[in-house]
Amino acid sequence: MIDLDALAQAAACLEPLPVSTLRLARLVCSAGDSPDVDRVVEVVQFDQALTAGLLRSANSSWSASRTEISNVRDAVIRLGMGPVFAMALGVQVKARLSAPIPEYGLGEQELWNHSVAASLAAELILRLSPRHLPIETVTSALLHDVGKLVMSRFLSEDLLDALATSAASGATRMQAESDILGVHHAELGGLILQCWALPEALVRGVTYHHTPDVSLDPVAYGVYLADVVAKTVTESADDNADLDVFSNAISELELTADAFDEICGLTRDRFAEVLQQFEV
Repeated sequence: MIDLDALAQAAACLEPLPVSTLRLARLVCSAGDSPDVDRVVEVVQFDQALTAGLLRSANSSWSASRTEISNVRDAVIRLGMGPVFAMALGVQVKARLSAPIPEYGLGEQELWNHSVAASLAAELILRLSPRHLPIETVTSALLHDVGKLVMSRFLSEDLLDALATSAASGATRMQAESDILGVHHAELGGLILQCWALPEALVRGVTYHHTPDVSLDPVAYGVYLADVVAKTVTESADDNADLDVFSNAISELELTADAFDEICGLTRDRFAEVLQQFEV
């Protein structure tokens, strides 16, 4: 069992997000479907790295813009608030998510690659699902595994052996963490987002991304499915995926099997291009 108080303290002590990012979060997530574009542009235009990434994305082959987009306002309108907010968070957390996490079998860049693929998949789910999903789903998908950054610091060799034994018996990694550690990385990720003062919709999406049936939250279902797609695209372990949860997620989001296959294919086709958009 991990010292949960020490775990919570470690989560709280992570470097905070910049004030500009939190301001953008409030602008985008509190306004529903009608955020103030001018105020969003005001926040974004003073961040050089974010501006460069947005312009690359707005002029990418995926965006298929017929005219070159050369200013932040046009880029924000072209891309939409969900992808803009996800990119803003991505610029801030890229270095943290790029570090190797051997306790989870992740080499350098692997968690970042998986996170970007999940964010892209979530964006496509929003486009193809008949059900209306909050724009926070895209950013929540990007951050869904952030709890691994802190959890890994507390995993001793004995605990890793116990987790491996549990996995060998058929338990998912999340189930093993709950049973052996008293908390799983998704719950810890939700705590980290709370410490970063991010909106509650993001917290729920991260906390329940392995257990959307517990929350019945559309963001959680979207992030769960985006995680499944990302594992397919980046050839990550399937983590003994629960077929019942998968079926429920497909049903809740009103997606067909063909639509899911399309999301996987489009995510795979676009993945390398999207990774480049986060490069400074």
